[in-house]
Amino acid sequence: MKAPLAWVTVDLRAIDHNIKQIRQLQKPGTKLIAVVKANAYGHGILDVAVQALRSGADMLGVVGACEALSLRKKGIIKPIVVLGTTAKDEMLDLVKQKVSFAVFDNQSLDDAMRVANIVQKKALLHVKIETGINRLGYLPEEAPAAIKTIKQHRWLELEGIFTHLASVEELNTSYTKTQLFQFDKVLARIAKKDIDVDWQTISYVSAAASAAAMLVPESRYNAIRLGISMYGLWPSRGVEAWAKKSPKTRKIKLKPSLKYKTKLVAIRRIPAGAFVGYGSTFQSPKAMTLGVAPIGYAEGVDRSLSNMGFMLLNGAVVPIVGRVCMNMTILDISKRPKSKLGSEVVFIGRSRNKHITATDIGDWASTINYEITTRIPESVTRIYQK
Repeated sequence: MKAPLAWVTVDLRAIDHNIKQIRQLQKPGTKLIAVVKANAYGHGILDVAVQALRSGADMLGVVGACEALSLRKKGIIKPIVVLGTTAKDEMLDLVKQKVSFAVFDNQSLDDAMRVANIVQKKALLHVKIETGINRLGYLPEEAPAAIKTIKQHRWLELEGIFTHLASVEELNTSYTKTQLFQFDKVLARIAKKDIDVDWQTISYVSAAASAAAMLVPESRYNAIRLGISMYGLWPSRGVEAWAKKSPKTRKIKLKPSLKYKTKLVAIRRIPAGAFVGYGSTFQSPKAMTLGVAPIGYAEGVDRSLSNMGFMLLNGAVVPIVGRVCMNMTILDISKRPKSKLGSEVVFIGRSRNKHITATDIGDWASTINYEITTRIPESVTRIYQK
C-alpha cells in the first residue's frame, strides 16, 4: 500500500497503560466495561476492543446493535452490552448472539420479552435508571416493577443496572450525590421481600464513567464504564486539575493513544494584501509562505478552527489561515519557509518539543476532546502500535 497523505497512529500500549492506571483505584473484583462506541472514540473499534480485553476488561460497551454484531462477526466472543437504544428487530440478533442490551422503558422491556419468547433464549438485560440527566431510563419509582418483571420471566436475565451521571466532569458534587441517592433508593427498594434482589448479586451495577471512576468512590458499585480516560484523555480540564491535587489520584498518569498526522502537499509565497481561502476571510498583513495540508472538515478538522487553530510543522506552531475547507486546510508556514513538499504536519501529537492535544483543539473549537477524536472518519488510515 502506498503511504497515505494523512494517517492516525493508535498506540495500543497506551490503552493498556491507561486501563491499568484506572484499575489501581478500584476495589478488587470491580468489573470494567470498556466503552468502544463510536468507532472507539475515533481510535478504531476492533483493534481497541481486542486490546481492552487483553488488558483485563470484563465487557465491551457499544452504543448500538450494529457495532455489537460487527464485533461478533469479527470474532469477539467476550461479553458485549449495547448501552443505547435497540430496535425490536435488532433484539432478535442480539439475543441469538448473546449480546446484552439496555432496557429503559416499558416498551423496550415488552419488546425484549416478545423476542425472547419467540426464540426461547435468554435476553441479557441491563436496566437503565433515570436519575437526573433526563435522557433515557426508568424513573426511580418505575424501575422496581420492571426489575420484578425481569426476575419473574423465564427468558429474561437481569445482568446489569446502571445510571448515567450528568455533572461529574463539571465537578458538581451536589448534583452527583443527588443522582447517586436516587440510584441507591432503587437498589434498596429491589432488596425488599416482594422483589428480593440483592444488587451485589447482579453482575454489572454501575454509575461511574471515567470521571466518577477516578473522583467519586461511592459511585463505583461493582462495575465501572471506562471511556475517554481509556484513550488517555481527561474527561475535562477540571477533572484533570482535581485529580492531580488529590492524594488518591495524583499519581495517575494518562497517556494519549492517538496521533493524527499529514503531509504538506503544496507550498506557495503570497504578497502582502493577498486574500486566502473561501470567503476571503484572511488577508495577509505581509508577504507570507503558505502550506496546504490535505485534511479538512471531512477528515475531522473542525471548521470553527478557521483563522484560529494551529498545527505543527518541523517543531514550529503554524496557524490555520482562511477557512478550513472540506478536504484541505491552509497553514501559515512562514516560520518554516524552507519546508518541503511531503514534510510532516501534526494535527494531534508531538513535533520536537511542541505538542497539540485533542483537548487543546477542543478548547480552540469550543467543544470537548471526545468530539475531536470521535469525528475523525474511518476513511483516515489507522496504524496500530503494539
